[in-house]
Amino acid sequence: MRTGIKRILVFAALAVGTGPIQAVTVSSPVRVDATCRSRHWQAVCTNEVALRLNWPSGSTQAKLEIAGMDGAFATNVTSEVSNVLWRAFASDAPATEDVYDLTLTFYTNGMTVAEVQSGRVAVVNGAFGAAQVDAVADSRSWTKVKANAVIPYDAMWAVDGTNAVVSQLVIAKATGVVQTNAFADASGYMGWKLRNSGWGYGAFGLGLTFSGVTNEWTAELTRLMGGTIIRMQ
Repeated sequence: MRTGIKRILVFAALAVGTGPIQAVTVSSPVRVDATCRSRHWQAVCTNEVALRLNWPSGSTQAKLEIAGMDGAFATNVTSEVSNVLWRAFASDAPATEDVYDLTLTFYTNGMTVAEVQSGRVAVVNGAFGAAQVDAVADSRSWTKVKANAVIPYDAMWAVDGTNAVVSQLVIAKATGVVQTNAFADASGYMGWKLRNSGWGYGAFGLGLTFSGVTNEWTAELTRLMGGTIIRMQ
């Protein structure tokens, strides 16, 4: 009896509050990633990215700077603008992968810096169904790199990496050139700019470590010069 009364009261409340019952349209499902440190938050899934501007108090102008491995972009906006549409690439799917650093600098009327906001996003082929996967574990394609590369990192790959907060990727060339990349997070993407950056060609060793994790992820890659190599005996 109590259940029946509750049902009558709920139905009466709906009838009074909303009027006649209308047809309901169900929207398409939307994917939500509830893990704040997930790399999905940094992956672009469309060629048109809407950037929302949260203006701090007292700021009247702002400068948006976007820098990737293959180029940079900058624009100035005023406080009347609440959103900026950034076209990350021209076609429906990206021709190359890239990692972009976004910097938004807010200024007051006196051109004093009021606040600086920054972020990083990656454009990867896998987000557009255009990724090429080599399923052969010992294939030589896994050990070769041709141009600029997007390198993912995630402490969740390690069993004891749950509590890691920072990470580090060391790239060492066989000739002795070493680059240490320290990240302020434990999950994300890094852009390795190989072209026109002095790396040259040869063998490279990569070592990825996370804070509080004893194990190290390692890889050996080779960048060969363009053209065809023929060996004769």
